[in-house]
Amino acid sequence: MKPVARTALVITLVTAAIALGACQASAPGPETIVFEEMRFVPNRIDAVAGEPVRATLTNMPGLQGVEAILEPGETRTITLTFDLPGTHTFQCSLPGHAVAGMTGAVFVRP
Repeated sequence: MKPVARTALVITLVTAAIALGACQASAPGPETIVFEEMRFVPNRIDAVAGEPVRATLTNMPGLQGVEAILEPGETRTITLTFDLPGTHTFQCSLPGHAVAGMTGAVFVRP
């Protein structure tokens, strides 16, 4: 299977967070999400509404593609604050990846 970029996932997660009312803030220790072949590991983040959560996103070495937001082997930490409790899903925006199981969710409790 030809390796492809996982960098679109950063865009998807950040875009979803912004759409859900997330904002930048300081936060305690990060969750770590690794972009592996057709999956996020882990694919779940637990959060509390109004409290910041840091997510460290890591693209596996050797997974290359056309996007340049997160290069193969690169790690980036983002901070999100979800204003709304509930289950907020995220998925890979590359064609066929979400259907193959590259999805996840942020479970936000009040």
